[in-house]
Amino acid sequence: MKRGLLDLLIALAIFALGLWQNLAYVDSTKFHRDEARWIHRAHYLREAIHPLSHTWDDGYLPRGQPPLGSYLMGLGLVVQGRDLNTNGLWDFNKNTAWNRSRGRMPVKADLVAARRTDAVVGALLAVTLYFLGKRLGNRLAGLVAALVLIPHPLNIYLSSLAGSDALLALLVALAALVAVSLADRPTWGRAILLGVLLGLGGATKLSPMLLTVPLAGIGVALLLHKLPERATGGGPSRQDQDMGWMLGSLPVVAFAVFVLCYPYLWPAPLERTKALFAFRAQEMESQGELWENLQVSGPADALARVNTTLGEKMTTSGRLAELADERFGFTWDAAWLDLALGTAGLGLLALLAVMYGLRSRYALGGIVLGGQAAIILLGMRADFARYHLPILVTLALGAGLLFGYGWVALRLLASRARALLRSRARGATQTAAPLSPEPAHPGRASVRPDAPDARPAPTVMASTTEPIAPSPAAPSHHPSPSPRTNPVASVRSRVSRILPGPLAGRR
Repeated sequence: MKRGLLDLLIALAIFALGLWQNLAYVDSTKFHRDEARWIHRAHYLREAIHPLSHTWDDGYLPRGQPPLGSYLMGLGLVVQGRDLNTNGLWDFNKNTAWNRSRGRMPVKADLVAARRTDAVVGALLAVTLYFLGKRLGNRLAGLVAALVLIPHPLNIYLSSLAGSDALLALLVALAALVAVSLADRPTWGRAILLGVLLGLGGATKLSPMLLTVPLAGIGVALLLHKLPERATGGGPSRQDQDMGWMLGSLPVVAFAVFVLCYPYLWPAPLERTKALFAFRAQEMESQGELWENLQVSGPADALARVNTTLGEKMTTSGRLAELADERFGFTWDAAWLDLALGTAGLGLLALLAVMYGLRSRYALGGIVLGGQAAIILLGMRADFARYHLPILVTLALGAGLLFGYGWVALRLLASRARALLRSRARGATQTAAPLSPEPAHPGRASVRPDAPDARPAPTVMASTTEPIAPSPAAPSHHPSPSPRTNPVASVRSRVSRILPGPLAGRR
């Protein structure tokens, strides 16, 4: 079976599994009042073709959330036969009964249609994670990453809820996949696509716009590579130079897409974008003050919250352990396993990024996906579960990479062990076999090599066209250190000997 066809079949199976599971929870997921606002803003899809309408005037609603998630809600409703005339605006200062009595609760059909839309997005996220794991590792890595994500309770919850969190995770994962592709083969088409995806991510939740900063920083570093040598004709290679310009253009492309998708910004793009980030930061602070039990005091506290949410409360391994207990009576506290495997795999990804450099697939893909997780940790002020989804995607990728590379290492070690056993078996057989005398040539008297008149065999001179290769010197057990030894190249060489399959030809 061709590899492309096999990947297609695996992707279809992952999509079907993810969609089946997400849809199974659409009716049972508890209603969240945020869903009412997302469905209310579905009419933004209609207003997108009227960018000068009063909908986009400066105010709380257009400033509160970027519009791409609302566009998605509107598109999902229309595709499923619903219209864009939905419920009224939910008032967070009033209770559910008050909002329901005033027509601000979504009708059942609209709520189910909006949730089905996110169920599809969640399934696409699992497929994207498969291809990302495959490109950074191997097919097993991608498969394990997707299978860690699909049954995760947080993924199920946000993929059966009307909102924009699943869309944000999908766009960031797609951006990481394109970044990996750009590292493998730098083209302007891929660079522009990466900028478009980051801009669309910004039009969903703002934060992906910040990812353009470290990527552009790498571009500048590539352009300035060996800068002092330019006076003597040195400088960056053509490939580094092209990649530098491509990465350096990302903030411009992303910002252009961000503004194009967001008519509220059109009157004053820079000024209103700055106001958006300031407003969002104020909102995060207010959320922490309003819900004191969820307030996050800083990055260290955010890490502790991640450990609690993704290492104790919501885990794939914990859910599987519960199923094993229900069906087979087997009890095992495995909730910690997700975080441990994911963290170890991300450490491996970081090692590969160091080994192969800033413009490698490991560095660019890791910066996009890991950078989004880092932004969330640094900016988290209230511990809402939905903020953890991009972190979960990153950890699922790490777990997949750990399994993928671990499997290759085990196969290699097993192969070397078998070869060693065969070599020892052949050596033992040759040692045990008796030496038989060489038969004499017929018609010629045999000559004993220890006879007094025995002459040495004539020396056969090698042809001048085929010089004799010198005998290899015995390896020294104490090689003298070279002053020009590159420690990164040395580590890369050692790791490549351990894992030659996935690392062969990869940068």
